[in-house]
Amino acid sequence: MIMNSSPIQMEWFYKVEGEKTKLNWFLLEIALEYYSRITESHELKSYRKQYSKKQIAQYCTYYARRAKDDLLKYVKGRRKHFYTYQEYIDDFYPYHTNEQNELLAKVGNEAWEHMLRACNNCPEQCLRDYRSKCIFFETYK
Repeated sequence: MIMNSSPIQMEWFYKVEGEKTKLNWFLLEIALEYYSRITESHELKSYRKQYSKKQIAQYCTYYARRAKDDLLKYVKGRRKHFYTYQEYIDDFYPYHTNEQNELLAKVGNEAWEHMLRACNNCPEQCLRDYRSKCIFFETYK
């Protein structure tokens, strides 16, 4: 996890104590991974010039949280594959060019694929036990 190098705040993923779940931790990890990939992408250089780090962090948080219902469908076996829709990005950035939003979608899907693969080897198993309390919200505070 790269908490210190990102303006993404843990508190953006819960409002009350009961929301400090493994699912919300996983969404935080997705937002962090997406943020990292955006900041490293050569293709998104012009995007980074348009927005501050905090604005990009807020977008990554929105993106991860918006996908929560679709992620749960995947976890519960109602979908064979997980993917996000460009609609998520278009709703947040309605005035971007289609090309720019497609680049954001591509990088976002890479972040999801990476995290879903990494999750399979993680002992926490956040997606299998997604309703359980996650101690990491307190550990990394």
